[in-house]
Amino acid sequence: MTKRLSISATALKPSYDAVVVGSGYGGGVAACRLARMGLTVAVIERGREFLPGDFPSTAMSAGRDMQVRGGAADFGSETALFDVRLGKDIHVLLACGLGGTSLINANVCLMPDPRLFDDPVWPAEMRTDRMLAEGYIRARHMLRPVADPATRTLQKVKSLTTAAQGIGSSVDPVPLHVSFADAVNAAGVTQPACVRCGDCCGGCNVGAKTTVANTYLSDAKAFGAEIFTEGRVQSVVRDTDGRWRVTLKRPAGSRAGWADADVHAGIVVLAAGTLGTAEILQRSRTRGLALSDCLGTGVTSNGDAIAIAYNNDKPVNGVGVGHPPRAETDPVGAAVNGLVDLRRGKPVAEGLAIVDCALPSSMAAVLPAMLVPSGALFGKDGDGGFKDELDELGRATASLLGGAYKGAVHHTQTFLAVGHDGNDGTLRFERDRIVFDWPGVPQQPVFQRIEAVLKDMATATGGTYMRNPAAEKMMGGNMMTVHPLGGCRVGADRTQGVVNHACQVFDGSPAGAPTTVHEGLYVMDGSVIPHSLGVHPLLTITAVAERAMIHFAKARGLTINEAPAKPYRDDEDQEKLAAADGARRGGGFWSHLFGRSG
Repeated sequence: MTKRLSISATALKPSYDAVVVGSGYGGGVAACRLARMGLTVAVIERGREFLPGDFPSTAMSAGRDMQVRGGAADFGSETALFDVRLGKDIHVLLACGLGGTSLINANVCLMPDPRLFDDPVWPAEMRTDRMLAEGYIRARHMLRPVADPATRTLQKVKSLTTAAQGIGSSVDPVPLHVSFADAVNAAGVTQPACVRCGDCCGGCNVGAKTTVANTYLSDAKAFGAEIFTEGRVQSVVRDTDGRWRVTLKRPAGSRAGWADADVHAGIVVLAAGTLGTAEILQRSRTRGLALSDCLGTGVTSNGDAIAIAYNNDKPVNGVGVGHPPRAETDPVGAAVNGLVDLRRGKPVAEGLAIVDCALPSSMAAVLPAMLVPSGALFGKDGDGGFKDELDELGRATASLLGGAYKGAVHHTQTFLAVGHDGNDGTLRFERDRIVFDWPGVPQQPVFQRIEAVLKDMATATGGTYMRNPAAEKMMGGNMMTVHPLGGCRVGADRTQGVVNHACQVFDGSPAGAPTTVHEGLYVMDGSVIPHSLGVHPLLTITAVAERAMIHFAKARGLTINEAPAKPYRDDEDQEKLAAADGARRGGGFWSHLFGRSG
């Protein structure tokens, strides 16, 4: 069993060289690299620490681990894993826990269309100094994305292939930060092989998911970083001595023994996610921190859309079975395995990336009651005929009587699509909270284009097309995103962004030059991305943070220790697994990094 990384809140010191707020991809990079520079580092995460076996496995336990904020809703512990934010015409699903989004995402490590970086919205330095390319190299070395060797044997990928053929396309295996063989990862942590249970998006109870916690944060811990959970950062302000004062508050529902406190540091990296970082900065602004007027603007959903081909003609096997398995089925696979890449040969803004998705086993008990009536109410059946209707009715009855692993639900494909929206959402600060405000976003052209494509794909598999039920007018008509980006975007100066190319926060004082920054204050998470990426953003967020750390070290005359990872565990089989890992990857580092999978 992996050891816990976090320590008691009572061990928090009054001062550190650096404080990192948040523990997702950006925060993990910052903590790891700062610790490897020899600095004293504290990582403060609002959520709890999860080890394999700790993640919710039933609908009841998942419900207990959910928090919902926005509008009239305000319930659940502030440390609950599934963090839902209700906004105007768009909702957001976030992760709250040590490791951030990596705990419950689909592990997809895709590169954006390279033409995207020709857009002048990216500062000139990021387009010319080649350090972003180095950031991608470092990110891939740490996360080690690889496609599942069994990708094309999975039923949900075969179904996706049929759907893709219906629109004249094909399916590529997806590189995932998942270990498909017993191995030692880049941080020296032993990971067991993926069992293909399909539960990635509910939290991996196997340990095969290569999260920020078992890579960057474990490495940071090995190099001396102190990691604290269940502490909510309220604000960051400059003290009279020039250092930063980070004010912490005990989150509602916290069990970690926190008391309200201040901690001081010369360097603060905000990495609390797009909504969390904007909230901290907006609250800090009310306490006198001068910031760019761009704060909270230029927000994107990353063109996210969720839709379903319900009750297909052939089985899909698209519901996770958990670990240990709760049903006897063929291997489900990871949450995502196949990509329909509709970016080739199109203008950047018109590109789409569509993947399959396995729903986590914790939803299995409620899926028949959700999907069968929703299919009747909202579905658009692409095929017809009396026999087809009888077959579909029979499968619907089988799911209602026999559960999600039989009948219509077992024949249902979930699609996740990513494209390019207008990048013009707004994060408002209201009643001491951030609200995602984007009236009219469901009517943006990208979502109409996605719907047209997915309808054709559902027809090809004999399924009934259903958009996310929450997007139906009678259910509120709101979109749902899991990839909010922007709000603290990079820019050439404070008139164009909140941070510069190195992720330093611009000083918004009118008397200063537009490029003046707050020395020692940084943002490194999805909020700095200046527009939609057209693919899942984790790899780019990680690369941008890696690039920022390279510039940080250079500017301060520091060196990032490149020594091999110090294993955080003392397994008896550590050397054996490390040797097996090297033999499995073969060809050395460069071959692994640039080799094609699948």
